[in-house]
Amino acid sequence: MPAFIYSLLIQGCISSQRMIDAVHGHYYQYKFSMRESDSRKKATWDKSGVKITFTPVYNRINFSLENKSGSPVEILWNKSSMVQENDSSAIIHGGVTLNSDPRKQSPSRIAENQSLQDFILPLLLIEINDKHLSIRDLYPEKDDELSEKNDWIMHLIGQNLFRLHLSLKINGQEQPLTFNFYPVEIMRGAHSFKTNQ
Repeated sequence: MPAFIYSLLIQGCISSQRMIDAVHGHYYQYKFSMRESDSRKKATWDKSGVKITFTPVYNRINFSLENKSGSPVEILWNKSSMVQENDSSAIIHGGVTLNSDPRKQSPSRIAENQSLQDFILPLLLIEINDKHLSIRDLYPEKDDELSEKNDWIMHLIGQNLFRLHLSLKINGQEQPLTFNFYPVEIMRGAHSFKTNQ
């Protein structure tokens, strides 16, 4: 144990839990909405008989699409993208391999009265080093050590963190849609929340 932390403990200046947090930092779990949603509590778009609910989870965006439009709906993946901190990226979804060319992805077709559950992965998060693949997080899971001096993650509430450009074909008409995601709640803990996803 570092001497300065031990001396603070002996002097009663900080509790043992605060000492542990100071050394190890905090983990965060986010709940998102989007500017284009009718609900502040959910990231949901519901128009023209198509309902899409998005659930971002660190390094991907899970989603479900329900089609009540009266005709098939297509997601045009090769015309869709994501923007984070002004960096634009092509996206792939759970139905393709990581080495697929995003410009050649076939559309996902959802028949009338059917639904699709899938996820979206921005290519800018994928890193390959010496044939080892890793996927970075879309937003921060953990803050730095000695984080009691630095509560910057909690200040992300209400801030736009990323933007999704999703192109749909509804009733034969192409509709480019833009969704701006922001956290409405952030929960802090001593351990990673990723195992709960």
